[in-house]
Amino acid sequence: MARGLTLPQQRKAETRSRILDAAYRVFARRGYEAATVEEITDECGIAKGALYGHFDSKEELFRTILLDHVRRRSAETAAGLTPHLPLRESILRIIEASWVTCRTDPVSSPLFTEFWALASREEWGRDAVAELFDHCSSALGQFLSASKRAGLIRADLDVRHAARLMLAVNDGLVLQWQTQPDQVDMDEFLSPMADMITAYLTATNPGEGLISPERNGEGR
Repeated sequence: MARGLTLPQQRKAETRSRILDAAYRVFARRGYEAATVEEITDECGIAKGALYGHFDSKEELFRTILLDHVRRRSAETAAGLTPHLPLRESILRIIEASWVTCRTDPVSSPLFTEFWALASREEWGRDAVAELFDHCSSALGQFLSASKRAGLIRADLDVRHAARLMLAVNDGLVLQWQTQPDQVDMDEFLSPMADMITAYLTATNPGEGLISPERNGEGR
């Protein structure tokens, strides 16, 4: 029994975990709109009333799955970092950790596609996905701030913007992999992504060499 939990509390936690696991599979298989509470309870073998003892609605279930998954991935990423790693190695480990679920869990890809689809249709879905982005960018921001204090990245870096850019690069490639897995081999992209991000974080003169409209003759 888990330390500090009574037997009833442990059983309640185990039931909640079973419900979430079942909902994870059903939402990925059926999509949010088509999935039903009855299908989820059948999947985990509990009564409908038992589910409502843990979650008020299908919406709450879906939101909990999304946020729990993101927090777990964030914790796993943080656990893989040490203060003495070179910057590029840390970046590479962060990227690799974000791809672990894609590699090992066949349900993850269709489920996250459903997250994005729901965010385009429902306000609460947009709020949930926004919370996902906020949570991930905050975790990355903490890492970047620590790296900045250690002098590993350039002093003028906007940590908040850099965290969002890192998410955009990674999530964009994930989306391509989801839609064209035969065209995107993640093993071929991880190292170049780490190189590109590291170069941006450490650039001595960021933006130097970019051609402005005026210099290109377009601003005349």
